[in-house]
Amino acid sequence: MANEAKIKELVKKRASIKAKLTQFISFLANAKSYEHLSDTQLLELELRLRKLESSYSAYDEFQSELEIISDSPEELYADREQFESQYYSQTAAARNLIAVNRKLSQQRSDSASEVGSGDNPTLVVQNSRQNNVRLPKINLPHFSGGYQDWLEFKDIYVSLIHNDKAIDEINKFHYLRTSLHGSAALIIRSLDFTAENYRNAWSLLCERYDNKQLLVNNHVKSLFSVNAIQRESSHGIRNIVDVTNKNLRALQTLKQPVEHWDTLIIFIMASKLDSVTSRHWEEHRNTLTDTPKLDAFIQFLRNRANLLETLEESRSNKEVNISNNKQKSFVVLPNNNNSNLNKMQSYVCPLCNNNHFIFNCDTFKSLPVQSRISKAKECKVCLNCLRPGHSYTKCKLSHCKYCKTKHNTLLHSHDDAPTLEHVALSANNDSYSSRHVLLSTALVKVLGADGREQHARVLLDNGSTANFVTQSLIGKLKLPMQISTRNINSMQRFQRVESLRQHFWRRFSNEYIFWLQNKTKWHSSKGELVEGALVVIKEKNTPPLMWLLGRIERVVPGNDGVARVADIRTKKGVIRRAFNSICCLPISSLEDKSSTPGVC
Repeated sequence: MANEAKIKELVKKRASIKAKLTQFISFLANAKSYEHLSDTQLLELELRLRKLESSYSAYDEFQSELEIISDSPEELYADREQFESQYYSQTAAARNLIAVNRKLSQQRSDSASEVGSGDNPTLVVQNSRQNNVRLPKINLPHFSGGYQDWLEFKDIYVSLIHNDKAIDEINKFHYLRTSLHGSAALIIRSLDFTAENYRNAWSLLCERYDNKQLLVNNHVKSLFSVNAIQRESSHGIRNIVDVTNKNLRALQTLKQPVEHWDTLIIFIMASKLDSVTSRHWEEHRNTLTDTPKLDAFIQFLRNRANLLETLEESRSNKEVNISNNKQKSFVVLPNNNNSNLNKMQSYVCPLCNNNHFIFNCDTFKSLPVQSRISKAKECKVCLNCLRPGHSYTKCKLSHCKYCKTKHNTLLHSHDDAPTLEHVALSANNDSYSSRHVLLSTALVKVLGADGREQHARVLLDNGSTANFVTQSLIGKLKLPMQISTRNINSMQRFQRVESLRQHFWRRFSNEYIFWLQNKTKWHSSKGELVEGALVVIKEKNTPPLMWLLGRIERVVPGNDGVARVADIRTKKGVIRRAFNSICCLPISSLEDKSSTPGVC
């Protein structure tokens, strides 16, 4: 209980100091809004800053005591870090504001004394006018630890901050910490934020990155690794010029004899050019009598970039004009076209009520094929593209990718594939049958036995092995008709063969192909794959009827003596496949209906 009372007391005292910091932040923000602070405002800011600095030691005492007696000081550490971050940043900003206004006050005093003496009134007026100009803010450079950026950062920081005597050490340290990121910030993170440590921090940075040999190597590497231009463009050419000039200036600062490297630098830069610019450079160089200098080469690249930039700008303006013309043409569309377009954009799926077409609906895709067909007809969408507004006969999109018939692939039934009977749509678009095909017919004239012509409809079937004619046509042609035992026997054999063929494909489809489609992983082996075995080769992204048939020519054993792959003779030649992609043909299943297909 004593600890809890002590903690509450310390928290109240700490809160009082936090309130003082909040008040100081508000006052400082108000002071920053003035272009120049008066002497009274400047004095008040200094007094408030001293008061805040004197109260920091009390905060540190209260906070340290809280951290010692607390059972879980992690939150207290975070609180300290937040308070100190605000404290140091605001005190540094206040010191900087004081220094700047003191400097301006001194300049005004000097100007006033010059006016009183009458030495140079024109100069005084110019200075007064310059003081009223609000110059743009100069952002501090940033450095993340890259050697190729060190020299540029160092030159800018030294000129802006390090050599400015009007900025005190603590503010310089604040600016330095703000400018560093990444690995560079880690170098000085361990130093306490005090004025005495600024020089130590700057020395550590210089000691770390003022490695002349390493800097030279990095800049030379940058010259060689500039990105090559794949396609002629002004941006690519300017990038090569800028990167080269930047690294050459850095190397010159490092006392490297870059003035003697013209031939080498030209070769490196020319190798990065695209083929068109390279050809133009070779043509230009052939007109020169002496070896080209680097300045001449860079000037050639700049002229080339200016030309390409002009052409690109002209091309861009043409494209904008064309785009504007197209937009204008859309504005004058008739109202009915606009309404149709709006209807298509606001189409709602009839199954899930989401804003997409039915072929993108997951609910529709999860249905069986026959249910999809029924739903598509109920929703009155085109059975070829599954979009509303037209019938399949007027649809201009492609056909099914499996059977090439004019219906959507989502409506294709694989059950009919082995018999080569594909889904056909009737002409009136009211019925859908998966057991019929569309075959070509022709209207012909046939000469009868009496010499008279008769019109007949001929069905063209390239797969047929027999010719048939209706009894009514035989009567019209007055042809003699004779029924023979041979014809009867032939007809019976044909019917038996056809029945057997239908039986085979029906079982092959329902039992074997269906089983292969649903089996995603081969877990076991039933028997050995031997040479001469007839197999079907499984392909993941291909329908089962398009899988290749073949005969095993050779079984290839592995290093451990176990065979896992085989060479197969197919119509496309000999190919090698793993056992988990090879399925033995179930020839024995025709003799034994109880047998089920297996994997060899």
